[in-house]
Amino acid sequence: MTRQLILMRHAKSDHDDPSLSDHDRPLSKRGRRATPKMADWLDQHGCVPDLILCSSSFRTRETAELLLDHWDKKPVVVSSPDLYLSSPHTMLEVIGTESGDAASVMILGHNPGISALASMLADRSLEMVTAAVAVFDVDDLGKLGPVDLPEHAPLSHLMEHLATQCNCKLTHFAAPKTI
Repeated sequence: MTRQLILMRHAKSDHDDPSLSDHDRPLSKRGRRATPKMADWLDQHGCVPDLILCSSSFRTRETAELLLDHWDKKPVVVSSPDLYLSSPHTMLEVIGTESGDAASVMILGHNPGISALASMLADRSLEMVTAAVAVFDVDDLGKLGPVDLPEHAPLSHLMEHLATQCNCKLTHFAAPKTI
């Protein structure tokens, strides 16, 4: 059975309060405007996930909450500190261990990791600007991870793993300014 993997970068964050750590920054006004737009786009394209695996940062959790506010279907949201500023390798590990039998899984994360993973899965460069979404059909999410490579292995080794372990097809790609 083909399953759906959705990669989304958090919406635009606010940098106005220098006393906040990077982890604690909220969304900006622009981010709060862009998220409902992307939620509607995902819904119109049949891409509302069953499960959202979300970074533990405030801005990603706020993005997830705004998405949920616009969907009738309410995905399960799992906040993971492992996804905060994570590498593609770590994201694949989390997908492999946390996706269970969900038909559609979203990773809600950060750059540069989310752009690197989207580009690897698409086999072409994808720039994941804030609130951008890349949707893939995947034969078996479980084969994406765990990855039997050291965390510091070259990305070329991770790309080889993906090429041999899963069949991924990019089906949709959008960003707030393109819809």
